[in-house]
Amino acid sequence: MRAIVLTVIAFSAACVKGNPIDYGSFVGTGGTIAIAGCNYSLTTQVGASAPVATTDVFGLDPTPMQIHLSLMADPKTSVVAQWRDNDETTLSANLRYAVGANLSADQLTTLVPGYEFGFRAGGTDGLQHVFTVHQVHLCNLAPGTTYSYQVGGHNPYDGTDHWSDVFTFHTAPDVTASPDAEVQLAFVGDSRGGYDVWQQLVALIQARMPDLILYSGDAVTLGLTQYEWDEFYTGAQPLLAQVPMIYAEGNHEANAVNFFSQIALPGDQQNYGIDYGYAHVTVANDSPAEPDDLAGATKDAIAADFAASASARWKLLMHHMPMWSASTMHGSNIMLQQLWQPLVDQYGIDLVLNGHDHDYEVSFPLLGQAVQSTNATGTVYVVAGGAGAELYQNGQGFWTDYSESTYSAAIIDVRRDQMTMDAFRQDGTAIPTGFSKSKQ
Repeated sequence: MRAIVLTVIAFSAACVKGNPIDYGSFVGTGGTIAIAGCNYSLTTQVGASAPVATTDVFGLDPTPMQIHLSLMADPKTSVVAQWRDNDETTLSANLRYAVGANLSADQLTTLVPGYEFGFRAGGTDGLQHVFTVHQVHLCNLAPGTTYSYQVGGHNPYDGTDHWSDVFTFHTAPDVTASPDAEVQLAFVGDSRGGYDVWQQLVALIQARMPDLILYSGDAVTLGLTQYEWDEFYTGAQPLLAQVPMIYAEGNHEANAVNFFSQIALPGDQQNYGIDYGYAHVTVANDSPAEPDDLAGATKDAIAADFAASASARWKLLMHHMPMWSASTMHGSNIMLQQLWQPLVDQYGIDLVLNGHDHDYEVSFPLLGQAVQSTNATGTVYVVAGGAGAELYQNGQGFWTDYSESTYSAAIIDVRRDQMTMDAFRQDGTAIPTGFSKSKQ
């Protein structure tokens, strides 16, 4: 591992001129800081330190790695860049950017300083480590605009630069100003333990140039084990450094500090909603730390977001464990059917996206327990837990339109009048059954 091996660790304000940071007394009680220029705050969880503003502290190898984008606010005007370094002692987080695609580094004229925090987790040696996280938050961007950027910093003490490659991203369109706007959402989940397949799917998704990635959980086998997170983010950097990802926590994330520390998400990072083009995506944690939240706080959060987005053109729900699944491994989650499906029916959700079962399934349109003749009156449930974890046997239920035991990902195309989903296997071949729905 590249982390410093100490069982008790902390940030020190006494670091000067790039000397390695003094990890003397780590305090992992979390904390909150207001993000300059953005109308929100960053809160870290217990097990992580409080976030602090960047400083000019450089370790022995400040090369940025595992660069990935995510969202905490309106994707039309904001994005979050996050990364770590080859050492765990660098405390310099900066981003420089400019409007335009594929610009050179010297064209990136706007510099934005970021924030730092550390989180404690176990390494492969069985000891505790602290892993240092860098974040930069960009707000007040222009909708539907392409930007080039790089992350890292300049060491003023020895004059050396430690910047990443230049990457390109774009903001979500403003559908009021651009009513013909079309967006593509990639949908994928359950990579745990299968990072060779994950990298194949990453390349296939990248070739399809989506605007946003929807990840349905279980990136790793155990949320507290950092080496798998390293494989997940390292293998996906070519895609995630250019396309933001939002995430539904899976049962294997186990509400670990590693999960909360390594991806910036709206609200409490567990239950939230986001608009992207004509789509509204509601995300929920169906493995909360308090199981009673499924019928309480989580259900209330889903209901509140459904109500707030009731006028959205297209409505999607993403969580990890499927209400409807014919896999012979887990199958349908009857409790979630009873607790959450009435809300799905009440608010006319078009598409529900899940993982957990490692196969690919598409349901017939459902309203309650009844199959509908058209998806105009029912919700379609999709299981696509095939991003690399060991495959499960598919099955067939009265609700099953199609099922296949295969690795997979999908692209959801959203326009004002139509939403379609096309899925593909890890070899790039098309899966025959997806989703298509039109609205006037």
